[in-house]
Amino acid sequence: MFPDGVTSSGAQGTLTNLSVQVGTSCPLGVPQMEMNETYQLIVLPDNSQAVITAQEVWGALRGLETFSQLVFNSAPNTYQVRSANVVDHPRFPHRGILLDTARHFLPVGMILRNLDLMAQNKFNVFHWHIVDTEAFPYESVAFPDLSKRGAYTPNHVYHQADIKRVIAYARLRGIRVIVEFDTPGHMGSWGLGQPGLLSDCFYDNKTVNPLKNIVDPTKNETWTFLTTLFNEILSVFPDNYIHMGGDEVLENVKTCWLNNPQVQNYMNQKGYGTDYTQLENEYFNKLLNMVQGARNNTKVVVWQEVLDNNVNAPGAIAHVWKGNTSTEMMEEMANVTKAGHYAILSSCWYLNYIKYGNDWGYINNSWVRERGMYYQCDPTGFNGTDQQKSLVLGGEAVMWAEFVDATNLIPRLWPRASAAGERLWSDPAQTTSADVAWPRLHEFRCRMLRRGYPVEPPNLPSYCPQPWDPDYDFDDVSNTMSTTTPSGAAALVASSLLSISSAVILFLAVRLC
Repeated sequence: MFPDGVTSSGAQGTLTNLSVQVGTSCPLGVPQMEMNETYQLIVLPDNSQAVITAQEVWGALRGLETFSQLVFNSAPNTYQVRSANVVDHPRFPHRGILLDTARHFLPVGMILRNLDLMAQNKFNVFHWHIVDTEAFPYESVAFPDLSKRGAYTPNHVYHQADIKRVIAYARLRGIRVIVEFDTPGHMGSWGLGQPGLLSDCFYDNKTVNPLKNIVDPTKNETWTFLTTLFNEILSVFPDNYIHMGGDEVLENVKTCWLNNPQVQNYMNQKGYGTDYTQLENEYFNKLLNMVQGARNNTKVVVWQEVLDNNVNAPGAIAHVWKGNTSTEMMEEMANVTKAGHYAILSSCWYLNYIKYGNDWGYINNSWVRERGMYYQCDPTGFNGTDQQKSLVLGGEAVMWAEFVDATNLIPRLWPRASAAGERLWSDPAQTTSADVAWPRLHEFRCRMLRRGYPVEPPNLPSYCPQPWDPDYDFDDVSNTMSTTTPSGAAALVASSLLSISSAVILFLAVRLC
């Protein structure tokens, strides 16, 4: 919401045309980390044509969203647009939203609606935490029993066509889809469709613990299965990045590795003794080599514990999620970047934590995740060298789904995620104060409402110019998403225009101010 170098004029005129000029042809594939999102938007009062120029179509998409923010309804059936000369680019190349579709299944339509909101907020990464211990909704061609036995029901499965639809829809909005298959823990649902994959678990008294949740990395059959599955996954998800998880392994190590006679025997043969981190190191080294063998130049993202446990994972990108205080979060960012790893921060944007009041702004609580200091959080706010800070790719707002499904995803996520989005896109000097941000956030919430999304109020009692009518607006959003998918650069621009409010699409002449 705060582009660099904005100028404006008090003169007036009439705008009849918006020209979008892209310097290079539309890429055939999906957007990648290196996408260029820079654009310039010129709206002059003495010119009937506004102009968006960008080197790549991804910048044009961001420019269209900014243009839509300049338009406002000044009177019934009358729209105005502010004159401006905007040169804009993102602060970070990785600005993501994590959705968890394992704890509670999200229908494809809900994922698409969230992609529209992400585009409106200039997010560019959908981190799809697609499976977990509770459910395996991914339909594997090579191993169909994984979803047949691991999903909640046959109605709670993402088929190959569904996944292709999500990726194509995201592409038209300049959004990457990075899938996560969390290993070696969080794998309880995998074992239902692949017997023998998970390690047998035992209590200290040697009785069986039935709650299997971690892979058995000592079996040859495990690696045959993982190689085939990840070859398939990398062919389905075209982004150059894949998230391999690696969090919360310690919870299952004692009962499932150290108390398992077969696993312990393997560790003794290798000289590991009871040091499970050496077995974890072996596992991730094999996993990373396997992924690289399946598709060259694939970048692997892991949760921070993998690197905290000194796993030798050269080139792995650290996803930082732990830390209950700002000091703890920033210490972790300093540690992983000092070790030479690229880093992504999520610790301070855990949006599944909710608190009464404007929890996106400030609540007097020592625990940062409930304190809600979304604007105070800075991924580069640690003590470190410029070289370390250059390794920070950005951040992600996360929405774990223990208590979230399609009924409450959008109002819980938005506009709170808008605060994180602005922090990751905009000039840090202008986006550190929640007190200054709240009028912007309120106005932007009204714009999301106008597009038909049930986003919650971020502040104290207030109102939007157009009252929320769920029956009318919800149908309008459904019709928009049923539009057939075109192709090429023109299709990308047209698709973005479909997302822009009807006030922008339908006006014939707009008064300039």
